[in-house]
Amino acid sequence: MDISTLPRQQHKKLMQALASLDEITLWIDENGCLVIGVGVLKGGTGKTTSTLFLALYLAIVLGLNVAVIDTDDNSQSVDNWHKIRDARDEEVPFTLYSYDPKDEESADLDDLIEQLKAVHQVVIVDIGGAGKETYWEMCKVANMVVLPVAPSGYEISRINASLRQAAKGSKINPDLIVAVFMVKCSRNNTLAQEQRPVLQGIVDAQDSTKVNAILVPEELQISGAPHYPRSWETTPKRPHLQEFGQLLRYLMKPLTTNEKVGA
Repeated sequence: MDISTLPRQQHKKLMQALASLDEITLWIDENGCLVIGVGVLKGGTGKTTSTLFLALYLAIVLGLNVAVIDTDDNSQSVDNWHKIRDARDEEVPFTLYSYDPKDEESADLDDLIEQLKAVHQVVIVDIGGAGKETYWEMCKVANMVVLPVAPSGYEISRINASLRQAAKGSKINPDLIVAVFMVKCSRNNTLAQEQRPVLQGIVDAQDSTKVNAILVPEELQISGAPHYPRSWETTPKRPHLQEFGQLLRYLMKPLTTNEKVGA
């Protein structure tokens, strides 16, 4: 959503809830690598698109050294996206690592993340749709996990299982922030408006002592703009990254201010 179109007071309040770019980079300078997990225990929810847009925003707009781990051994969507750019000799502003959770000789995902934290400022993990063990390993070491979901009962039905798995990681990592946000939201229908109360109910039902979960404000929902599906063939430009940039800035605010997310 273009938040600049909001009424003045609403826009001002929302802007106060967003971390500045300087605050984000300062937090990383002081605390080390930022680890973001992108995962819902279902395929086709927008994880790869979310991963790519977050990675591109952090690399292009903030100029950070970003790594992306593609853990989806079935589709390797980020890996395939990267190969298209390689074939064109097109520079990609982040480093890609492909991880196969079925490879018994590979390191555990949480150990790989710890290794990459030493050489990157940001690590983003794209979790495959059915990787419960991998999901748990990610949650043990991430600063935040984001759960993209389209306004569809088929996708929303998997959010509860994903939050339960995140709660297992929170036992080891109690500072983990878990954020559910809606994607593919269109102004041409009322699907997002209809499904948002359902999603809010799922999030509210979580035990706050087990998992710090929120539903991102409606103003920060991700639209159904055509540059998202087109990003497979056409690499997004800086103006296309702003919605995910606003989302990230909202989630970074509690980290930079030591306040509870959503406060």
